[in-house]
Amino acid sequence: MPLASDPNQLSFALLGALRVQRADSAVELGAPRQRSVLVALLLRPDSVVTVDELVDDLWGDQPPGSPLITLRSYISQLRKLLEPARDTPTVLLSQAGGYRLAIDPDLVDLGRVRRLHDLAGRCSAAHPERARDHLRDALSLWHGEPLLDLPGPFLRRERERLSELRLTLLEERLALDVVLGGPADHLPELESLAAGHPFRERLQGLLIRALHRQGRAPEARAVYDALHARLVEHLGIEPGPELAALRDGLDPDQLPPALPHFTGRQEHVVRIDRALTARTGPALRLVSVTGMAGVGKTALAVRAAHALRPEFPDGRLYADLRGADLVPASASDILADFLTALGVRPSAVPKDLAGRSALFRSASAGRRLLIVLDNARDDAQVQPLLPGCPDCAVIVTSRTVLYGVPSVLHVALDVFSEDEAIGLLDAVIGASRRSAQSEQAGLLVEACGRLPLAVRIAAAQLAATPGRPIADLVRRLADDREGIGALRTRDVAVEQVFELGHRRLSPPLATAFRMLSWIEPDIGLASAAAVLGLPEDRAEQLAESLVDQALLESLGAGRYRFHDLVRAFARRTSRRHDREERAAAHRRLLALLLGCARTAFALAVPGDPVADVFGAPAPDRADHADPADRAALAGRADAADRPVFADPAGARRWARAETPGAVALAAAVATDGPTAATAATAELRSAVDLLIALSPLGLGAFGGRAEEAARLLIAAAVSSGDRFTEGRSRFLLGTILLSRARLDEADAQARLAARACEEAGDPPVLRQALNDLGLIAQAEGRHEEAIAAFDEAAALARRLGHRSGEVASTANAALSRIRSGHAAGAVETCLRLLAEPGGTADAAMTAYVHYVLGLAHQVLGRLDDAAARMRSCIGCANAAGDLDRESAARSRLADILRLLGRVDEAVREAEQALGLATKGGRQRERALAHLVLANTLTARGDHRTARDHEAQARFLLGRLSAPESADATPLLTALATADGAVTGAE
Repeated sequence: MPLASDPNQLSFALLGALRVQRADSAVELGAPRQRSVLVALLLRPDSVVTVDELVDDLWGDQPPGSPLITLRSYISQLRKLLEPARDTPTVLLSQAGGYRLAIDPDLVDLGRVRRLHDLAGRCSAAHPERARDHLRDALSLWHGEPLLDLPGPFLRRERERLSELRLTLLEERLALDVVLGGPADHLPELESLAAGHPFRERLQGLLIRALHRQGRAPEARAVYDALHARLVEHLGIEPGPELAALRDGLDPDQLPPALPHFTGRQEHVVRIDRALTARTGPALRLVSVTGMAGVGKTALAVRAAHALRPEFPDGRLYADLRGADLVPASASDILADFLTALGVRPSAVPKDLAGRSALFRSASAGRRLLIVLDNARDDAQVQPLLPGCPDCAVIVTSRTVLYGVPSVLHVALDVFSEDEAIGLLDAVIGASRRSAQSEQAGLLVEACGRLPLAVRIAAAQLAATPGRPIADLVRRLADDREGIGALRTRDVAVEQVFELGHRRLSPPLATAFRMLSWIEPDIGLASAAAVLGLPEDRAEQLAESLVDQALLESLGAGRYRFHDLVRAFARRTSRRHDREERAAAHRRLLALLLGCARTAFALAVPGDPVADVFGAPAPDRADHADPADRAALAGRADAADRPVFADPAGARRWARAETPGAVALAAAVATDGPTAATAATAELRSAVDLLIALSPLGLGAFGGRAEEAARLLIAAAVSSGDRFTEGRSRFLLGTILLSRARLDEADAQARLAARACEEAGDPPVLRQALNDLGLIAQAEGRHEEAIAAFDEAAALARRLGHRSGEVASTANAALSRIRSGHAAGAVETCLRLLAEPGGTADAAMTAYVHYVLGLAHQVLGRLDDAAARMRSCIGCANAAGDLDRESAARSRLADILRLLGRVDEAVREAEQALGLATKGGRQRERALAHLVLANTLTARGDHRTARDHEAQARFLLGRLSAPESADATPLLTALATADGAVTGAE
């Protein structure tokens, strides 16, 4: 016991042999009854104990002849032993017909026990570990049987009470040992204690719970059965309701089996484990898992729950809330099931939802339960099913985000990675079979959209037919009309899973789901509004509702995307509902995109009269639409020709976002046009015009898909005998092939396009085809042929009044003249273009003319004039927002400044050129900037850095097409010369 620093300080021990100490010395207390008087006073510290009470404590109803004289004698002897000064008592005082021991209760070991017990009770809920420490400290103060060999009836009663107190402290400490878990060190002590008190229900219940938590459920049930038999045989009673509930709820385990071949998701399992095992306070620990149908939410939740089994030994409850069904599961019914699983008799289960929810919170209190609520519909369904105890944990899965359910972790589950999908395929069909058909296996998991359910079904089909080639299943899945239907087994089908969600949609939402599926690969808000025939804010509301239902994915503000299999399901549903929906969606989208593309083209090529080049969008035949829908469509048609972009940069940003969808739409129009021939022709022409309008805005970046679409458009035009559309389609294909450096094929298509355009009377596109023939000849070094083609194109543009086309072709011809040794003629041509009343049509074209003029001056050795023209080009290109032209001009200016000996200026210009080229993204300009920077750094003597830039240039040039790399090759050759000089040729 703790000792005070006061040498006269007394301390007392009752919990074992009676001991009194003054400082470090034991106090001899005299005869047994004298010691009993002291104990009677110590049991009531700092309280007055009357003489009558003391007499009764010592002798009961058989006092001696002179009890008061004897009592006073004991008191006198005790004062001699306890008082530091005998003349003035300060410890054992006479007061009001009795005596008071004036001491602090904490100086008595029993007082400290009571204080520690009170502290443990107050912190057991929030800090169970701290409470257990208090109880251990209290129990450590016992040193044997208390009050042993002391006479008196009162002390006999107190001896029993103190034994009961110690047993209560042991029970409470053992209860905390069981709740806190960890090693089973307490189990032998608990078993021994329970054996010594075979009728004490609380101890028996603790033993049952401890055995159960150690996975010894049969032994726990045996303890209960033995207790039940003893109580009935010896006392004629049944165990109390708490013990009965404990027996009935021994390890309720409702978890379904973990899915075989569980693949990937290990990171999510670990995150869920950490979130549900970390004690962060009194709040409920809840993890929500959301995602689209078939993404593996249930598999993940069940897998994580099985992994958490040791952490929740009091039971695992599971319920399928059937949130995707038209009629979801009743929370009240689920609670009844949970309560009976926890040991509540069916007759005791309340009838109403509120009563069941309240009883569930009571029944789960103090238990470490894990509850899995699978496939929830909404917050209202989940809330009544939540326990109130922080020892419990919950995993909720749902297709929608449950904003009203507070969670410590939200897992937004996505589709498999490619490795995870292949891993599942390996697990089901075997790695050797998969690796023998590795390429087809990769195509298979992509055809499944890497959706776990789809991959699992496909793998199961292959496992059931060991000799079936993977390619056979890939072919079936590639069929847009059949594909998703092929993903089914006897027990489950992907289409069936999606149908559950689709049936819950309201009519407007179901229509939006079907109609939006005809937009691919992703969906802009303007496109959604056009296809739905609604204002953008209403279209956005519908799209966001589909996102909430996990039927559509949000890519960012105003942009959405379907998972491939969800899109396939929506399209199958659309065909069944109304076969005209696809055609209507395509017409509306085509009208919107072509209208915007016309405006964008006008900004990119301002000198060309757009109305003469591209016809108006095909009319939307919305006869099946309601009047409001038709009015909305008409309103959009009126708006289609209005400018929608502030500048060319805005037009290019729009084109980057919408070109993939435009390419997909053009291919769809070519392969599935309407039945009416005139409408088919109009829509086919609009689709071709859409892609041509996008060609100066970055269409080449989508070369492969654009080429495929162009070939489909050609085939459709030839099939319908439409030479006009055929000419435009072949021109489109030739332009795409030229950007991909397939010069022979591009030349063939450009010639066929020129012939068809001439026959069909389409001079605007004929002019562009002639210009392309000139570019092809120029790239192949056939400069005289290139000049002839450019001159013919310029003359035709002049007759049409297409000033920008005339300037472009004329400047192109001037560039060929430079390369064929006629730089002086190129100077005259460019000066004439700049001086003509019509100007050069726009800033971008003016920049190009200055650029060609600067090249001509450089070839002629007029370096100061060349530098001046490149600076003019830079100014015009900057004003036009043409990063590529500005970068190329700065590269040329750097080269010219190097030749003039102004090396530091040259390095600065080259560095700016590289920065612009990197921002603009064209590899040709980046390669040119690296080359010029290498030359300028070599001239400055920084050979190591120069070689790094040279290596970058070589790498980029190796990836460039022939026409792209032609201009840079002379620079690379010159870099290899001893002094690093360049030829200066373009």
